[in-house]
Amino acid sequence: MILGAHVSTAGGLHNAIKNGDKLRCDAIQIFLQNPNQWKPKPIATDGLKKFRAAWSESPIREVVAHDIHLSNLASPKPDVLSKSRAQFQVQLELATRLGISGIVTHLGAHLGEGERFGLKRLTESFDELFETTDAPEVTVLLETTAGQGTNLGYRFEHLRDVIAMSRYPARFGVCFDTCHVFAAGYDMRTAADCEAVFARFDAVIGLERLQAFHLNDAKSEYESRVDRHAHLGKGNIGLEAFAFIVNDARFAEVPLIIETPELKTMHAVNLATLRGLAT
Repeated sequence: MILGAHVSTAGGLHNAIKNGDKLRCDAIQIFLQNPNQWKPKPIATDGLKKFRAAWSESPIREVVAHDIHLSNLASPKPDVLSKSRAQFQVQLELATRLGISGIVTHLGAHLGEGERFGLKRLTESFDELFETTDAPEVTVLLETTAGQGTNLGYRFEHLRDVIAMSRYPARFGVCFDTCHVFAAGYDMRTAADCEAVFARFDAVIGLERLQAFHLNDAKSEYESRVDRHAHLGKGNIGLEAFAFIVNDARFAEVPLIIETPELKTMHAVNLATLRGLAT
C-alpha cells in the first residue's frame, strides 16, 4: 500500500511533511494555498526550498496537491471562470516548482446551464491552462463527486467525456473518492459490489487512469447525492469496501489518501484501521 492522509500545512508547506511523517504516511495530500481565498499570500522561494528539503529527507513517496474550494473551471460566470483559471495556473506552476506531479480537482458546477455546457466549458478551461502554463509534468486528477446541486463528475461518463474532448488527454488522471461514488449511486458495500464498480470504471474510463484514491466512509446515504465524509467503518459504506481496495493488487502503486473528519485526533485511528485490513 501507498497509504496516506490529507495533512495540514499550517506554519509553512514544509510542515506538511513533518505531519505526514508523524502519521507514518507513504503519501500525503495538501493544499498549496488557502483553499478559501482567491489571492493567497505568495510562497517565498525559501519556503519552497524548505518543502523540497524536508521531502527529500522523508520516507514519504508521493505528495498530491488539491485544488481550492472556490474553484469552478466550468462556471458560466465570467468573473468566477477567470479567477478559477488564474488560481489553477498558479497551482500548476507551484506544483512544478515543488516537484509535485498531480493536482486533484473537482469538475465544477454548471449552475443551471446544463451538464453538456459545463463539461465543454471545463474542457476549454483545461486546454487553455495546458497551453499557457509551463507545467508539462503535472497531471490533473479529475475527482469523482457526489453530485450535489449542479456539480459535475458524479457519473464516470463525465470524467470520460472531459478527457475525450480535451486536446491533451494524456494530461489527465482520476482520483476515486469512495464516499462520493457511493453517494452518487455506485454501491460499494460488498466485495461483489466493488468488483462491479471497478469493472464499470474500467469499461468507461480505464483503470490505467486511476492515479489516486480518497478513502472516506459516508455519513450520507446511498444515491443521496450528498457529500458527507465519515470515519472508516463508521458510515454507510462499511469496512468491506476498504478491505477490498487495500488488498487489490491493481491498486498497489496508487496512493490511498484519507480525508476523514477530525484530522488532528482521528487520522491516526483511520490509518490504523486501514493497515489492519491488509492481509
